[in-house]
Amino acid sequence: MTASAIYLHIGAPKTGTSFLQRMIWLNKEELRAQGFFFPPGSRRMQFDAVSDLRGGIWSENQLSATWDLVVERAHLNEGVAVISEELLCGSPPEVIERIVSSLAPIPVHVVHAARDFARQVPAEWQQWLRSRSTTTYEFYLDRLRDVPDQSFWQTQDPSKVYARWGPFLEPGHFHVLTVPPPGSDPSLLWQRFCSIVGFDPDVPHAPDGMQNPSLGLAEAELLRRFNVAIGDRFPMRDRYIRVVRDNLMRDALFSAPEPAKIGVPAPYVPWVRERSQQMVDDLAALAGEVDVVGSPEDLAANVVDAVRLPSELSDSELLDAAIAAWIRQHEVFEQRMDERDARRAEKAGQAGPPAPVSFPRRVRGAIARRLRG
Repeated sequence: MTASAIYLHIGAPKTGTSFLQRMIWLNKEELRAQGFFFPPGSRRMQFDAVSDLRGGIWSENQLSATWDLVVERAHLNEGVAVISEELLCGSPPEVIERIVSSLAPIPVHVVHAARDFARQVPAEWQQWLRSRSTTTYEFYLDRLRDVPDQSFWQTQDPSKVYARWGPFLEPGHFHVLTVPPPGSDPSLLWQRFCSIVGFDPDVPHAPDGMQNPSLGLAEAELLRRFNVAIGDRFPMRDRYIRVVRDNLMRDALFSAPEPAKIGVPAPYVPWVRERSQQMVDDLAALAGEVDVVGSPEDLAANVVDAVRLPSELSDSELLDAAIAAWIRQHEVFEQRMDERDARRAEKAGQAGPPAPVSFPRRVRGAIARRLRG
């Protein structure tokens, strides 16, 4: 008894991965009824198993699962196995070889989502900031343009990702999922993903709200300056996530009511358009080897010019944004305190009035003598 196939959804980061993962895990029982399973058993266990596989900062703490457990479950269950974890995207060839060989003879399919670079470039810079980076947007853009062998291209350019994964896969088993352009039906990405994996897209549950919100212009620059100021405090990975991401970012910076979007500055527009067209041409050259689901037109650069760079914001504007973020953070604190107080009041009401204090006879006698005394 073994899986008939396994689909590895490897990202790329910032291509709707969080949304697709939420759709999978919210509807896991319905998808299991369709004949799919998700080794080794939960979203967290998948992350930990790939962390074990990749090593480094991801595997520093105790993990709930290992890659060997994924392999064991894949070989002990019938149906189609599905793993969704973007840490897989940047795997080097030796790790990819281990993945595919450990799962043999199960046919391995890889799903890589791609989005136009005009949206991906600013999104990935923000992701860097959320991982403790202090890099300015201008420096980031210059390096992407001038140094072709950047980690960005190794995970975001599907032809470069295929160059690592392709030698270990059967032809047609590398699937490129194009992310629909802004304004598209929100369910279209899910429908395209389902057409690759084989899910029936008609499932009952959908996530509420944005799963991976973006930073605004001022909020991104505030985070970058914060990263500069903290020095070596709150090191990656867990401490920074627990202290900074789960408080400053989530409660303050991500909740700006109308954040100014970060786009592609005018001097970089020709390069982004040219680089996006190269991605489309490279995929066309891989016809027959790579299965493209969606439209190559989705990958054309949808350029939104930034009126200003983050570095052009005045200190006064940044101060106003910081105070507004601070207020939002304290509003969240207030809400949490109100919810805590309500839970305590409810618990106290369920417990009833406190029982009268009863002392042993010897103690009651000593108290009486002291009071008479």
